[in-house]
Amino acid sequence: MEYKDKVTKLKWIPLPRTEKAEALHNPYCGFYSIYRFFADSKIEAVEGIPIEEVRVEPSRQLCLVEINLLHFNETKLTGEALEVVRMIFERFAKLEKQMVVRFLYDWEGKGILSEPKDISVIMNHMSQLAPLLKEYTKHIYILQGLFIGSWGEMHNSRYLSERHIARLARQLYECSGESTQIALRCPNFWRTLFKTYQPLEWVNAFTDIQKARFSLFNDGIMASDTDFGTYGNVGMKDSKSYSEKWVRKDELEFQNQLCRYVSNGGEVINEGPGNDVGPALEGLRKMRISYLHSDYDEKVLNKWKSSKSGVSEAPWREKTAFEYIEAHLGYRFSLEEASLSLVPDKSGRLKTAVKIVNRGFAPCYHKYEVKFVIRDASFSGIYEYEVDTDTRMWMPQELVSLEALIPPEQFNRSSYILCMGIYDPRMDRVIQIANTFSTPDHMGNYKLGNFTVGF
Repeated sequence: MEYKDKVTKLKWIPLPRTEKAEALHNPYCGFYSIYRFFADSKIEAVEGIPIEEVRVEPSRQLCLVEINLLHFNETKLTGEALEVVRMIFERFAKLEKQMVVRFLYDWEGKGILSEPKDISVIMNHMSQLAPLLKEYTKHIYILQGLFIGSWGEMHNSRYLSERHIARLARQLYECSGESTQIALRCPNFWRTLFKTYQPLEWVNAFTDIQKARFSLFNDGIMASDTDFGTYGNVGMKDSKSYSEKWVRKDELEFQNQLCRYVSNGGEVINEGPGNDVGPALEGLRKMRISYLHSDYDEKVLNKWKSSKSGVSEAPWREKTAFEYIEAHLGYRFSLEEASLSLVPDKSGRLKTAVKIVNRGFAPCYHKYEVKFVIRDASFSGIYEYEVDTDTRMWMPQELVSLEALIPPEQFNRSSYILCMGIYDPRMDRVIQIANTFSTPDHMGNYKLGNFTVGF
């Protein structure tokens, strides 16, 4: 059908927009808190409260849930222990939070002494947990580590050989949900596991192959030149084995490429020049950091809270570095421009176009639904148009153009509102946009502007 001559005139009035200087609290990113449990206890290990009474600050989206299996380091998990794990998962699912889950055997820095002496015990624990990991896939965003080492951080363990890492990684991959990432403690573990010096490429990203689901975490971010042993002293070009740790510059570049498609996060520790505001912002951007611990290291976090952001853009100039970092962890979508063609194309359709940019430190790693919506003020006439785009590829600082052709035959009123919505089907959440011009309506759509039509 052709629509030319249906619309004789159109007036488009875009709403003014500026970026707002505040955190958006969208899914899968931001500051997180830690919650610790023993697998054989229905009481949270730090606060001493029952699992069903655990509370999470409403603005927090991510929770690091540590589950200690120490009391089962020589035997299989009991039915009671598995029920406790279910209760833990159910509690955070009920709170509608995304979990970063870390199973471990040690909270005292005694990894070798605490973990099982036979790797088959760990493998069996993974198998026993598989039904729960798959049942709660929607809420388990990341599994950190491979159950081994001090604090579950993959060091001070008897299972760090290439053969052991490969066995544990494959087992956890098969025992976890298809959309759950598995985070390794250091980049060299990733290279060792997949026997390559090349990070993940787009052709393999977001597929069902094993390496597409393996990401990174770092609990020594900016602690020293090596991030307390996360990196090494070998240049990439001089590396002779996959297991060698590269110098900081090369490891940061590796992470920058790998974490286009998988997440990265952890803790900042050891206050010093390396985590002063300037180097911190540069490092967080380079590593594509999505999430950080909200309570540790307090000296680093307090330094950021007492320092200006150093950013020249107007909305952030007077904000603290902490406020800026909190708002830019992960993804942050900001509308730059919205337009509606004043003249129909040859078929009579109207073209709506939006330019949007991700101002966050990282991509979102999730394919959201994006749509344009045209409605009247009373919501009695609503027309939706899906936008063909992949939000996983909205890379930081890259301008993305979105377009849709609107057939005008349904317009039977003179005044309409053009809106846009971004929606996460996994968590059933509206994605917040970093602009001041509009708040989402009850359908989760943002107003872009008003237009009138004449026939």
